[in-house]
Order: sequence, then structure tokens, then C-alpha cells
Amino acid sequence: MSGGHHGSLKTDPAVENFNLWREQHYLRFRWTPANVKAAVLGMVVFPTVLYTAVNYTTSRWSWNAKLKGQPLAGKPE
Repeated sequence: MSGGHHGSLKTDPAVENFNLWREQHYLRFRWTPANVKAAVLGMVVFPTVLYTAVNYTTSRWSWNAKLKGQPLAGKPE
């Protein structure tokens, strides 16, 4: 019943060109200053900042077995 309709849609050359470019983009990749900056920010700086923020706040609050009215501060400062 459904089938035999191959080629019933007109292909758009711009879409086909974009698809070809997208599939082969890794072949034309070069380490430019912008790519190095993005890689360093994404793989070094951001994880380091995130780890530092989490490590700083992890021991700051203690939610374990707290009752109403008890302070949440983990370590008194």
C-alpha cells in the first residue's frame, strides 16, 4: 500500500550541500586560535571552576538528620 513513492519529493540543493558539509566537517578541521580557546575553556577552565565551586560548598552545608530549627551549617565559622 505505502511504498513506490521514491523520488516524489524534490530535493533542495542547499539542504543537500549543507548535509554533505556537516558530514565531512571533521576532515577540514584545523587548530585555529578560536578552536584552541574553545577547547581550553570547555575542557580545562570550566571543569576546574565547577570542581572548585562544588568542593567549596560541599562541606559548607549538612542536611543529614537535621530537625526543624537546627542550623544547616556543616562547620561553624
